Amino acid sequence: MKKYILILVVLFLTSCNFNKTYRNREEDKKEAEKITEKYYQLIKENNRQEAFKLFGEKFFDKKYGKINNKEQLNQMIDDINTECGNKILNTQLTIWETFVSVGTNPKSQYVFSYRVERNIQNTQEKFTLEKNNDSIKIVGYDVHFTK
Repeated sequence: MKKYILILVVLFLTSCNFNKTYRNREEDKKEAEKITEKYYQLIKENNRQEAFKLFGEKFFDKKYGKINNKEQLNQMIDDINTECGNKILNTQLTIWETFVSVGTNPKSQYVFSYRVERNIQNTQEKFTLEKNNDSIKIVGYDVHFTK
């Protein structure tokens, strides 16, 4: 009888998932914010090739969005520069959210919204990021024109 109970306990423990979740921790924000800050710095330097390395494969997946390759992303940035200006004067983080789960099923997601002051027209830019294998990548990027 003890053997059966021990086997049941072992089966129960091995089939369980143990996770701890954190929401909106400052340390998680700072970790992911490094990626968006680096993106803006590289765009200011007109170093798009390095900036594109910050985007994850999921960003270019047809299931998730309209941008399917780096050429389309490059065209989107060209369009933004034409419409709003190619000089970024200032960026201000306006909204942020983080969700980090650590344990047997780790998952990290981050959302940052920036007010971007440009030389022609300002924009509101939203980044969605995910962490996989200790690497945070941009998986979503939305730009809206503001007045």
